[in-house]
Amino acid sequence: MNILVLQETDWLTRGPHTQHHIFETLSLNSSIKIQVLDYDMDNIMRSNSRFIKKQVYMNIHRAVQDSHVEIIRTSHLKVPYLRRFSSLITNFFQIFKIIRNNKPDFIVGFSITNGIIGLIFSKIFKIPFIFFYIDILHQLIPLSYAQGLARTTCQILLKNANQVLVHTKFQQSYVINEGSKPERVIVLPDGITLKNTEVDMHKFEDLKTKFSINKDDFIIFFMGYLYDFAGLQEIIDYYNNDVRSGKIKLKFVILGDGGIYNSLNNYIKKIGANWVILAGRVPFFEITEYIQLADLCLLSFRINDITKEIVPIKIFEYMAMKKPVLSNSLPSVVLELKNNSDVIFSKNLDDLIKKIGDLIGKKHELKQIGQQGYEFVKKNYAWPILINRFKKIIIDVMKRA
Repeated sequence: MNILVLQETDWLTRGPHTQHHIFETLSLNSSIKIQVLDYDMDNIMRSNSRFIKKQVYMNIHRAVQDSHVEIIRTSHLKVPYLRRFSSLITNFFQIFKIIRNNKPDFIVGFSITNGIIGLIFSKIFKIPFIFFYIDILHQLIPLSYAQGLARTTCQILLKNANQVLVHTKFQQSYVINEGSKPERVIVLPDGITLKNTEVDMHKFEDLKTKFSINKDDFIIFFMGYLYDFAGLQEIIDYYNNDVRSGKIKLKFVILGDGGIYNSLNNYIKKIGANWVILAGRVPFFEITEYIQLADLCLLSFRINDITKEIVPIKIFEYMAMKKPVLSNSLPSVVLELKNNSDVIFSKNLDDLIKKIGDLIGKKHELKQIGQQGYEFVKKNYAWPILINRFKKIIIDVMKRA
């Protein structure tokens, strides 16, 4: 089986996301070939000229050891404002070349522009097309004047895809309102890999020593891209005086980079918040020991047009490590998890910040909550279960095509 995956984020540096888990797992089967067209979003491709040559990366594994995904980055101009446009032109011809030489059994699109190219070719060559809609894509475009065109393009993809996959019930309602046929929309949530939760105790003890973590410390934990709406500075401001005065024994481990990382790092130094550990980005397979440090994991995003639609995979990764989760009441997260998962919800960001203080000193109760959360995700969100569902979906799509 040949599968072509189209996205516009960087497979090598961003995530791991849904697509890494699904397609790297599928690639372990020697009869399945996975090719991915992505985009050099983080400018890791180098050239002495203004022309970047095509690059192919083999046997890439971001989420699954020993996987065999092939990443293709087409040639493009190293010129501001022309990089993306020139890559779309070369992507067009690369997709045509792939179809001509080794026709995919189906195409999966995660993006707008590469997606619309894939959809066009899928119709011409009668290849099933699956649109995996995991974000409100047009809202992620920084140029406001381009969002209208992007939304129209998304609507074309949603109306014409053989199958639309979304992560949440909230997204399911959204894509149907945008034009998807209800019978073509399936909810396939994000998941977790339980085998990645085994803790290397030597590395764990080294981290505790490195960060001067004592048994009396209460550790709150956040990981991921450091958006300005993540509420991190607000948490630091609220507790800084109490921690510095010795009133409470609190440490805040923040794992990740991007966004406000540099400004947050400078701010922490400015106010003397040495109880905040800004650990930066670490490889995916080293995250386990960092999560193990936590007494309480946070999903502290303020509610906005982006966060109201999502159920971040990190919440399942926390729960898979038997860690209690304190979350803001993001609509999709509440809809997906409130009744069954033992996630602790706050009314808003201010309430979440205050709840942290209420939970300090309740480590035993939080451990019980973490165990209950683990049982929930093991039953409902383990990747082997979700990938088997994905296999059934693609078989059904191919039968209907």
